[in-house]
Amino acid sequence: MSSSEERRKGLRANMPTQMLFNVLDNPGDYIRGQDSTVKRLAALDAEPLPKPKSESQMILARIDRKLSLILSILAESSSRKNYMNQALVQDISEFGLSFGHYTDFPIGTYMEIGLVLPYTEGRLMDIMGRVVRVLADEENVSNEPNMFGFEFTDILGSDQNEIVQWIFTKQREEIRRRRESF
Repeated sequence: MSSSEERRKGLRANMPTQMLFNVLDNPGDYIRGQDSTVKRLAALDAEPLPKPKSESQMILARIDRKLSLILSILAESSSRKNYMNQALVQDISEFGLSFGHYTDFPIGTYMEIGLVLPYTEGRLMDIMGRVVRVLADEENVSNEPNMFGFEFTDILGSDQNEIVQWIFTKQREEIRRRRESF
C-alpha cells in the first residue's frame, strides 16, 4: 500500500452527531432506492408481454408498466426509510465511523444507517455497513455507551466524496483555529 493510501485511510474527523439506523438480519435485506429502481425497471423489460396486435400496442404496454412502476417509486421515495434507532457518532472517515450505543452489537452485525453531516444542507445519506470493532464496558461501571467501529460496505461514491470534503473542511478549520491561537 502506498503512503498516500495509508494517509487517506487515516483521515478522520471528530463528528459528534446523531445517526439513525436499523439492524439488518443479513446484508441482502438492504435496498438502496436507486439500485432497486434500476433492477425493477430491468425486470419489467425482461418480462414477456402479452401477444400484441401491433408494435404500437407493445410499446404502449411497456410504457404503461413503466409508468406504474415510476409512480410506485415516487410514492416510496416521498416516504423516507423508517429508522428505528439512534446512536451518537463520535468520528468519521470515508471508510467508516465509530459510534456509541448502549446495546451490545456483536462484530459482523449489519446495519443500514441514515447519516447527515453537520453544517451541510441536511441530505440524508443512506449507507449499509457492518460492525468491525467493539469496545464494550463489560461491567458498565462508567454508565457510558459501548463504542463500535463501523465499516461502510455499501455507500454511494458521491456520499463518500462528501464525507472526504467535510473532513478536509473540518481539518482546515482546526488548522485556522490553531494559527489564530498563537
